[in-house]
Amino acid sequence: MIARIQRQPLQWRLVVIIGQRGDPTDDATLPWPDERRHIDAGSVSIDRVSSEDQGSCTDVNYDPWVLPPGIEPSDDPLLSARSAAYARSFTLRAGEKQSKAPSAVTVSEVQAGGNAAEP
Repeated sequence: MIARIQRQPLQWRLVVIIGQRGDPTDDATLPWPDERRHIDAGSVSIDRVSSEDQGSCTDVNYDPWVLPPGIEPSDDPLLSARSAAYARSFTLRAGEKQSKAPSAVTVSEVQAGGNAAEP
């Protein structure tokens, strides 16, 4: 992935589908009807990488239930499961600080564009 990003950014389109009353929100496997309004909200782009030891996400818990004012979670039970799993992962990572081995991705690898183990 490092080598691919150094050749060109990885990009995805962010499309928001506007649900309507009655659309299922408690089961992510159930698609909404195709005629729902789609909004092209832009693109997500990864254009650089950094090693974990200098990254800013080491002490962050990406909890799907931590939302800004005005945004509420759906009733999808996957959110609860993810919240619990992410909290457990964060707790385990926090306990690694004293004995944690160095990151498998080093600064020199990032600067050099990754390794040959790319698919």
